[in-house]
Amino acid sequence: MKIKGLLGGLVSLGLVAALAVTLAPANSKATTAPQAGGKEMGMHGGLQAAVESLNLTDDQKAKVKDIFTDAKTKRQAVSNDASLSDEQKKAKMKELHSSIMAKLNEVLTPEQQTELKTKMEAAKTKPPAQP
Repeated sequence: MKIKGLLGGLVSLGLVAALAVTLAPANSKATTAPQAGGKEMGMHGGLQAAVESLNLTDDQKAKVKDIFTDAKTKRQAVSNDASLSDEQKKAKMKELHSSIMAKLNEVLTPEQQTELKTKMEAAKTKPPAQP
């Protein structure tokens, strides 16, 4: 009877260990995913944060949200387009950035545009944060 209990305990321990080993790679992938997502956002994540830090009205917030949602979709399409070379992708991303800025300037007041420009210039001179 003691042997069955001991054997059952060892089998249970083995199952727990097997599950832990199986789940460990899944957990490590899950923790690296947000970092990759953050890199994907790159400059546009900082731009979005800068825009959202402006004193926006509710109407402006809704319009800005739509602009960034549309931009994210377009960025993903460019990134996933295997027919484009890296240089073509970079050029498309620059075009997209210019388009985003033009749309934002239509929504923002002149004062907000100036403040955003100041924040963007400061971000260019500041070295990127290390994770």
